[in-house]
Amino acid sequence: MSSCRRIVLALIVAGVGLGGCVGRRSGQGGGLAGDGGAGAGGDNGGMASDNPLLPARVRRLTNAEYAASVFALLGVNAEAAAGFPRDATQRLGFTVNDAQIVSSVLAGQLDSAAQALVAAARQTGQFDLLAPCGDPSSDGESCARTFIQSFGARAFRRPLTAEDIHPLLALYRAAAGGGGSHDDGIDFVTRAVLQAPAFIYLTELGDSTAVSPAGKITLTPHEIASLLSYLATAGPPDRALLGDVGALVTADGREQQLRRLLPTLEARTRLVRLVREWLGIDGVAELDKDSNVYPSFAAHHDAIAAESASFIDEVLSNGAGTLQELLGAEWTIINNGASEEQVSAYYTDHYGLGAGGTATARMVLTGARGGARVGILNQSAFLSRFATATGSNPVARGVAVMRRVACLELADPAGLDINVIPPVPDPRTPRTTRALYAAHAADPLCTTCHRSIDNFGFAFEQYDGMGAFRADRQEAVKTAAGTVLLPVDTATTVAGTGTDLDGDYADSNALARALSRSAVARACLARQMFRAAAGRGDASVRGAEAHFVTQWQQLPADQQSNLIETLVAFVRSDVFVERSTGP
Repeated sequence: MSSCRRIVLALIVAGVGLGGCVGRRSGQGGGLAGDGGAGAGGDNGGMASDNPLLPARVRRLTNAEYAASVFALLGVNAEAAAGFPRDATQRLGFTVNDAQIVSSVLAGQLDSAAQALVAAARQTGQFDLLAPCGDPSSDGESCARTFIQSFGARAFRRPLTAEDIHPLLALYRAAAGGGGSHDDGIDFVTRAVLQAPAFIYLTELGDSTAVSPAGKITLTPHEIASLLSYLATAGPPDRALLGDVGALVTADGREQQLRRLLPTLEARTRLVRLVREWLGIDGVAELDKDSNVYPSFAAHHDAIAAESASFIDEVLSNGAGTLQELLGAEWTIINNGASEEQVSAYYTDHYGLGAGGTATARMVLTGARGGARVGILNQSAFLSRFATATGSNPVARGVAVMRRVACLELADPAGLDINVIPPVPDPRTPRTTRALYAAHAADPLCTTCHRSIDNFGFAFEQYDGMGAFRADRQEAVKTAAGTVLLPVDTATTVAGTGTDLDGDYADSNALARALSRSAVARACLARQMFRAAAGRGDASVRGAEAHFVTQWQQLPADQQSNLIETLVAFVRSDVFVERSTGP
């Protein structure tokens, strides 16, 4: 095929990929906003709203969701997604975010990725299964129509309309005719589908032909199937889900399908990512430390990252699945993501557990160096993530606990016109990290917030910037004359929050146990699961969040701290299936 013809066909691909971005498909609710839903706002402020429903909208797939969707369609790994621009996230880090857009850079990368993916699928023989055709010379167009209807329905996650089929069939004709081949036509159709808005975006627009109460619409069964599947597995609906979409209009039907999906590897991977994003530790694999201060960090890096993922999966898949266990367990596990040698060295060097441990079993931490380590907040993923390259950071740890685990409101210093300057050590006057940061409480501009923030963070001061226990509870501080050892103080009093977390704590283990039992932390769990699932957590959906929390409070007490039961409650709620079309 000539280079000129390829350019023309590439333009056709672009037209198919972008066509229909504005407006709504008749009867399907499949039309897409050209700005990728950014106009609806992500977690970037938004006008406060008491509306108990989320807004009707569209949402772009995250990079991980795109990769999973491509694999489900073509059976090839979407390695190109690793080179896409990093996902925009909500303020607290959830990548499911309805402010995601297709930038001009990403648009070009999607086209390049589609070409590479189609070539890979062609090379591995996938199209022999996806688009069989006995006699392309005489039946090519008929075969193409069959492929478009079947492949397109899977890609768009709903039955195709004539508006979907006609431009794709025209593209096939243009590519297959005039010197092209049947395979050329199928390849270009596939490229177009992989860039089409109906593939790249999830819609929450309902059926435009259905009669709905003023200001409210109900999602179509296929929209519900897609939302449920991407929530549970970060991938598209499977055949069983698509084959039972009619049942999804009922809460029982949705719960049944969610519980069916949750034991799958895809769902387990998705839930681990969700919890790590919630706690802010999803980026720990990319974390680095000053090797002069923490020479062992590089050696233990893989084990630190693997520990959090393994621990979360164990809690959710084989444990109680509760906030109490996530924050209060006195064991850990590393069964994936690090070699057995790395795991054994980590247990020995980091935890001081003498004989090391295996890469398959839980390791009880009651005998760890410095005493028990309680829950995920006392693991190195959290402790090293909320620290600096050269030391601990009580403010970062305190803010993380308050915002992420307790959902306590904190003003942004920038919004208060406060320029935050980290404390600088004076080598002539050695002071512990706690003593340095205590200066915040003495500053009138900072005292209101930091009285709470710092006291949450000071509880973790027995652990250094990579999460290792400070030997003999002493901090090594550099001075002009050399290094001196100063005793650390972890005892703290949290006051002024007006919650059940106000009180005295000996250290971060005591704080973690209190958080694991806290009613405030349980309610925060519900709020964070809402934000992760809804793709938004700003003031514009405050009413919808409050409405869901009210429904979650109807769960039995023993289920309110369970992550799975909280997600089930969300899927069963009207917040999941109904959308607002008004303010």
